[in-house]
Amino acid sequence: MPEALFAGMKGISDSIARFSASVAAGVGVSDSGGQALITAVEKMHDGITEALKRADYLSAEPPLGTTPAAQIYKPFLASIATDPAQGFITAAKEFQKDLEQMRSDVEKAMAAYKTADEDSKQGISRAGGPVASA
Repeated sequence: MPEALFAGMKGISDSIARFSASVAAGVGVSDSGGQALITAVEKMHDGITEALKRADYLSAEPPLGTTPAAQIYKPFLASIATDPAQGFITAAKEFQKDLEQMRSDVEKAMAAYKTADEDSKQGISRAGGPVASA
């Protein structure tokens, strides 16, 4: 399960990085498309923020008992959450930052789209306006 979750977060983070590069190159997003993206990003951000609020619970050793196997697994299971290089908490905080970047990039892309749309309208008006033909 953790591998699938980490892979999913990594895949989304990679997509966010590619989107950021596209926005830097001037890609625009319509208002309706941008709002849909922002809604999705906010939903994911809220979910990861809630998970991080329970980080203390995630980092605690689970009550597995006192058997020799339990003594081995308890610290291991807690380290899945707390490992500084590849633990869930570290990955979740990074994912949270990526989502914040995505929201910012979507807003920039929406502004670029709006600017391009306004420039196109002005170009049509300068050329004499739209021409209707029969």
